[in-house]
Amino acid sequence: MRQAPRANGDRDGGPAAELAVQGPGPAAVTIAGLTAGGPALLVFVSEHCPTSALALRRLGPLCPAWARAGLTTIAIFEDPLDVAIRTARRLGWAGQVAGQDPPYPASRAYRLSTVPTAVLVGRVAGWDQRALAALLGEAGTQLDTELAVPSAAGPLTKPGCSSKAALDPELAAAMSAPDGTDDLEEMFERGWTDGLPVIPPTAERVEAMLGGRDADESLGLVPPAMGEATLARVAACAVLAGCRPAYFPVVAAAARAALDPAFNLHGQAVTTQPAGQLIVVNGPVREEIGLNSGMGALGPGFRANLTIGRAVRLLVSLTGGAMPGAMDRATLGQMGKLGFCVAEDEEGSPWEPLHVERGFAAGQSVVTVIGSDAPQSISDHRSRTPEDLAYVLAWAAASAWSTNWWPLEEPSVFVICPEHAEMFRGAGWTKQRLRRFMFDAVHKPAGELRRGETTPAVHAAAPDAVVPKWAAPEAIVLLVAGGEAGRYSAVLGPCTGMGSQIVSREVESRA
Repeated sequence: MRQAPRANGDRDGGPAAELAVQGPGPAAVTIAGLTAGGPALLVFVSEHCPTSALALRRLGPLCPAWARAGLTTIAIFEDPLDVAIRTARRLGWAGQVAGQDPPYPASRAYRLSTVPTAVLVGRVAGWDQRALAALLGEAGTQLDTELAVPSAAGPLTKPGCSSKAALDPELAAAMSAPDGTDDLEEMFERGWTDGLPVIPPTAERVEAMLGGRDADESLGLVPPAMGEATLARVAACAVLAGCRPAYFPVVAAAARAALDPAFNLHGQAVTTQPAGQLIVVNGPVREEIGLNSGMGALGPGFRANLTIGRAVRLLVSLTGGAMPGAMDRATLGQMGKLGFCVAEDEEGSPWEPLHVERGFAAGQSVVTVIGSDAPQSISDHRSRTPEDLAYVLAWAAASAWSTNWWPLEEPSVFVICPEHAEMFRGAGWTKQRLRRFMFDAVHKPAGELRRGETTPAVHAAAPDAVVPKWAAPEAIVLLVAGGEAGRYSAVLGPCTGMGSQIVSREVESRA
């Protein structure tokens, strides 16, 4: 902590930086105005910060005596003026009040990293009773009077919180403070996590993630709370998630796809279903950023897969407000809601990859988002014909969503492992043939489906009428991924009842 050398100097002894803040009156708040009758004490604070509250409570009752002695005091909030006035009143602050909006120009001018920070001509960061007493002693010397100092009762020191001026201005994301504040714990206190530790999105990290892109470009509103997804916000979520800057074009493309109205992110975000957002990546970008399409493709161990999926989910929960127990009303949820991203093994697949099916060129890098349930493993080590294997795969999904809910309109995603895919390759089966066989294989008489939860179509059908599991073969999505050994495939049930469609977007090099 540094003590002020002169009342009219800044933290380094030069002229005090001018203020760009809003006070309650019509006149501008200026350094000249504040120091017209003597020195001024600037106390930079933030409504969210408990140490700021401590400082305001302890210093507030002293402000009238200081004013009579010739010391002007002003609390400069990193919050809108109405919030500043309300908070100051609640905490008993009796000095002047001002607010500032992003990007917090006054805090930036004084190079803050921590609130509260008290500035006379130097500064005291956090709460430090002795340092503040020394700073007030310097002011008293200039006024030829002895100023009252904060009581030594209660904590003598308390670390402050990250100043919003040190953060990305769009997100007010937190920065690690140099005074010992545990920035990881602060992320939890702010609610800027998914329950796991996150990386504080400092201005420098967000800028690096953006890579020169326009921070203010808007991708649209994120339901359900309809926060605006500027590229800066998306980048901050990518930082929080642990992405490398090289991943950001994929994150941005996935965000654009998820915000397409056809995807109905709003329905997925607030439903009681466990649905998450599956991200499938195709094209050259898979190799460029190290996405895993092989062993453990649906599991842990690969930074690109996990952090890209997590970044999109953080966008939904933080900018969109879909936090569990709040707007996210999922009864159980599932681990895929932390983040779910997989690359397709195009080289090992006997078929055209997903993005080519969807109309893109093979050489394009494409992200596809699909509302889906958690994966269900399908073990088949004994089928010796493609018909037997296709039958097993299809019937494994017969209970997807619900045992008697037939037909399903929305897609079921089958992740076919390389050994299973090789059997279909050897038999010359196309994707279309496999999809059609699976569709035709799974059907039941309506009478057998009239137990518990079922569909209006089942109720309307004659008891002996045959009902397929899927409304159309196109509701079966086929991908290839996984390790070369082990005959384990998987099926991901749908997010249903809300008309959610599959959406794809090209990955742009400049996002």
